[in-house]
Amino acid sequence: MKFYVCKICGNVIEMIEGDAKRLRCCGEEMKLMRANHSGEGEKKHLPVYEVHGDRITVKVGEITHPMEEDHLINWIALISHDKVAKKFFKPGDMPQASFPYIKGSEIYAYCNKHDLWMTKVK
Repeated sequence: MKFYVCKICGNVIEMIEGDAKRLRCCGEEMKLMRANHSGEGEKKHLPVYEVHGDRITVKVGEITHPMEEDHLINWIALISHDKVAKKFFKPGDMPQASFPYIKGSEIYAYCNKHDLWMTKVK
């Protein structure tokens, strides 16, 4: 699965399969988002998780991310080879979710100001 964003209006879409060259929004080609794994902003954006039996609890960042009207984590997603689970957030929510524990899956978090972040589940 790949994620694309419109650099004009901020729309985000998920592409399961197909020709990304046809993805357009606001009259322009949508841009592929490449997930950050480290770097500036990591402590507030990188998904971290704890395993509890057959479930994981995911939160965004070692330091709690702001959840304000103009700056927030929009969603967290867990993606494996045959499953996708996602939780959406609104201002004031705690950016935290519970998902099935699937070794080798990937956890994505999307910040409306600082883009896409990803952690692999071990």
